[in-house]
Amino acid sequence: MIPGVVLGVVTATMLVAFIGVAVWAWLPGRREGFARAAALPLADDAQPGGPR
Repeated sequence: MIPGVVLGVVTATMLVAFIGVAVWAWLPGRREGFARAAALPLADDAQPGGPR
């Protein structure tokens, strides 16, 4: 194949993959999981009197 055609196919494939991931991330069902993941850095890991 001509190198330009190969690059065009790769670019189109990456664009479709990007759009697919973006749509998946913005699905309404993903909101709860992302909210829990966003709160993880703020969670207190140390339990009083517990093992460290």
